[in-house]
Amino acid sequence: MPKNIALRWADGFDQSVLDSRPATAAPALPRASAPGVMRSIVRSHRRMLAVVLPLATLSEGIELLMPIVLGLVIDHGILDGDLRLTVLGAVGLIVMRIIGVLLWVWTFLQSQKACMFERHRLRVGLTGAVLDPRSRAVQRPAGEVLSIATADADKASDLLDMLPWVIPSLIAVLAASAYLAVSDLWLGLAMLGGIVVMVVVIRVITPTLSARYDDQQSQAAEAAATATDLVHGLRVLQGLGVQSRARATYRSRSQIALQAALVNARYSGISSGLTTLVTGTMLAAVVVLAALRTLDGALSLGVLIAVVGVARYVMGMLQGLSGAPVWWASMSTSARRVRDLYTDLGRTVDDPELSLDVLTVQRDDRGDAAGPAGAAGAGVSSGAGSAAGAAAGRRGAAGGLQLPQLSVADGEVVALACADARDADAAIDAVSGRVDAGARVGTTPITPADRLTLRSELLVEPHAVDLFDGTLREQLATRAPLGTTDDAHGSEGAASSWADDALRAAGAEDLLRILPEGYDTRILDRGSNLSGGQRQRIALARAVAADAPVLVLHDPTTAVDAVTEQNIAEALIAARRRTDRATLLVTRAPALLREADRVVFMQDGEVAAEGAHMDLMGIEAYAEVVRR
Repeated sequence: MPKNIALRWADGFDQSVLDSRPATAAPALPRASAPGVMRSIVRSHRRMLAVVLPLATLSEGIELLMPIVLGLVIDHGILDGDLRLTVLGAVGLIVMRIIGVLLWVWTFLQSQKACMFERHRLRVGLTGAVLDPRSRAVQRPAGEVLSIATADADKASDLLDMLPWVIPSLIAVLAASAYLAVSDLWLGLAMLGGIVVMVVVIRVITPTLSARYDDQQSQAAEAAATATDLVHGLRVLQGLGVQSRARATYRSRSQIALQAALVNARYSGISSGLTTLVTGTMLAAVVVLAALRTLDGALSLGVLIAVVGVARYVMGMLQGLSGAPVWWASMSTSARRVRDLYTDLGRTVDDPELSLDVLTVQRDDRGDAAGPAGAAGAGVSSGAGSAAGAAAGRRGAAGGLQLPQLSVADGEVVALACADARDADAAIDAVSGRVDAGARVGTTPITPADRLTLRSELLVEPHAVDLFDGTLREQLATRAPLGTTDDAHGSEGAASSWADDALRAAGAEDLLRILPEGYDTRILDRGSNLSGGQRQRIALARAVAADAPVLVLHDPTTAVDAVTEQNIAEALIAARRRTDRATLLVTRAPALLREADRVVFMQDGEVAAEGAHMDLMGIEAYAEVVRR
């Protein structure tokens, strides 16, 4: 948890907004239309539905026919004393049952397979959209994004579980009503009246259920966001001594979410109760009326048994259909939340770049290195070391970095000191490709649309960094060139030279003594089991291990003390000062400014001065910025 968010907890704020990326970026993609998620789900599985729906309807039709066939067997076989027809009827009922069960099993498996696939597609697509740097930055709590990408994606996909039984059930109920009407007009009218009343009840309660479910999901997402924020910032909260206030805030959020869930459950119960009352009353009326008509001689015994069987079957169908409004309300609400998140990100659910075919084979182009020998150059500061690394297959120079206000040539370490933090943010946005500001790597423009193609040449490490759940070795290997980390699971010592070099350049060698299992120590999500300085140094070591031809660092030493900062400055710049590497440091840290080959001082969006750090200290405005 960033310190400013922790301070908001301390000041009594009851919500913390966590952005996955800075929200100042201009949109990388045009604002997309918002196609319906449910339409996308149906369209993606239309072939499966074209086969499953007819077969599921046939399965339900067989179930409906069984009591009718039984009535015919009783009337024309048992009561007429026809043994042959009775035996054939019994065999036919057994065959019908077997066929119906087999059809049901096959259609159920197909619908469940499609449902699981769709859950996976929506989860992966949303995750890909959130992580894609070309997506628009969102102002949503991290917990809410997680809730939508998991719970809502799963719930929306239940559409494929619902359709294969709802549509066949509706058809079967209508067919049963037609059979009853043919058998006796009054029976058909009783069934039709009950169905009409049930439809009216469902039509009235569905909007309320949808609104209640939407409120429940929103409150649950708020509680999840609060819990996520609390866990990630526990160390900071303990340092500020505001744990009790944080607990009280989460307890309040949790109680609100609980009340929303209880209200939703109450309305769902009322809905189920009303539909059950309607169906029970209707079917009781059908059975009583059929019995009276039988006593009057209008219906035979076999028809009475068939009517009772059909009524029992219809009641089971209607009981299931009575839950459809609740299910539909939850699915449609979740689908809308998924669609809205896609829209906020500037993407769509059918974006071809977020399809499984693309995301499952797409990899981060980190470049290649010819095994450990190629990685050796990552920590070598001499020109000879650079040449040796290049000979071993390490990536060569990219042609430096050019911005409208400054340029960084290969072999140069340049520091950018900005009097206004907004100028620093603008420079980071430009080199990150969030905006098209005329920045280039060599002759290649850095634009929102093209920045992914530059990942093997350019690495921009922001000030607010993220660490992922995994070992220290895995953290360092996240962006390391392919081949560098072939020894990542080997023994300690010489086999970890690439990691040793990265830690040394980040002034983090002491972590191997502090962390209980060295490189195999597990780092929790966002480095929640580390101090701020430890997280920052591991992120810096990870950036160094990437050995990118062009490296941009934004305030990489704000969480360490002055002595550690000086050690980092010397080791980092020594590791990057090579003829085939260009480095830009966006910082005000005196130690880094002092070690840089050249310092560019920017004021009011323009370059005010340029030169060595000690020479610029004679400029009052520059000295004031550095001493802050």
